[in-house]
Parts: sequence; structure tokens; C-alpha cells
Amino acid sequence: MFLQKIFLDTTRLLATKTDNLVDELWKYMEDGKLIQSAVLLLAAQEQIRGECSSKIKGNVKQDGFSILMHRIFRSSIALRWEKSQKGNSRKQLEEKRALVDCTALLIDIISQAGEVLSAYIQTHSEVCLSYRVAFAVPLVSTFH
Repeated sequence: MFLQKIFLDTTRLLATKTDNLVDELWKYMEDGKLIQSAVLLLAAQEQIRGECSSKIKGNVKQDGFSILMHRIFRSSIALRWEKSQKGNSRKQLEEKRALVDCTALLIDIISQAGEVLSAYIQTHSEVCLSYRVAFAVPLVSTFH
């Protein structure tokens, strides 16, 4: 898969016109769309780092990455306590937990190395991305 600079620039432009970018990104993550989430995180990271800041409990502000990690943390805790209910098998719960863990890693990687990756992509017209994962994680519809 080739990730073209123009594709990232277009995604970045669309992200600047998107209201509630962090909420929209969260919907992608809940739906298990990790590749789409990675592209959006990478393309819109500047906006996610600063402009998506929101006030929480007064004057305290969090950037979009912190907000997403907080949501991941809450989902992870909820899944640890969830029993096999609502027709969910043990395997489905394990898949949801794995998806949450992979999503957390994705957010952490982009928040730590995203600026360097973005700079590299800006200097090269195409970047070959291999999206092989060390382990296969089936995509699930949500991880409530």
C-alpha cells in the first residue's frame, strides 16, 4: 500500500473543516477501522494536539491524544469487567480487548512519533506502508 503525500494533505484539509474531530476519530476507532484511524491521526495530528483541546472541570485542558487515551482507558476497564453477556462469547470479548489494546498502541505511537513520520512523508512523494501486524486482530463492530 502506498500512502501518497497528496492523500495526507487532502485528509489534513478535510480534518480542518471537521467539527468535533476527536469524536469523529473515536467513532472510527470504535468501529475497528484502525487503518483509517491511523491515516486520520497522522494527517490531523497538529489539529488533534492543539486545536481539539477541550476544557474539562474548569480551566484544565487536554489535547485530543489525551482525550482519546482517556476513552481507551475507560473502554479497557469496562471490557475487563464485562462478562459474556448480550450474546457475546468469550472469544468476542477477547477480540474486543485486543482491538482496544491495538488502538491504544496506535494512538501512543502517533502521539510520540507522528511529527517525525509526517516530516518524512512531506519530503518523499510516496511512502510504502506495510500494515502487517505482529498478530492478527479481527475487526469488531464496537468495543463498548
